[in-house]
Amino acid sequence: MAEQTAIENNIPKLAYITLEVGELSGFLPVFFHKYYPIVIENRPVLEGSKLNIISVAGEALCKDCSAMYNVMREEGRCPKCGSRSKTILGGQEFKIKEIGIPEIN
Repeated sequence: MAEQTAIENNIPKLAYITLEVGELSGFLPVFFHKYYPIVIENRPVLEGSKLNIISVAGEALCKDCSAMYNVMREEGRCPKCGSRSKTILGGQEFKIKEIGIPEIN
């Protein structure tokens, strides 16, 4: 998507791509960092670009006691009442947050 956006807007190079990756998205940031250099090979628009990842906490609201908590840290269980019944508030994101272009001197 970032490459396509750059091409559509006549941007010859990207400096960086920033992704928002939620703890509950199922995507592991370590793999993005590991494989990004391979993905950008032979893609002139992306060559030399940097990958930034913003991790978004998996937050939930307990449906039984209204406590807010981190789903991953608490292993899906409300720390206040022990319930597993919850409404997910955040942490399922997987999106491009920002695409940076090099500064022109």
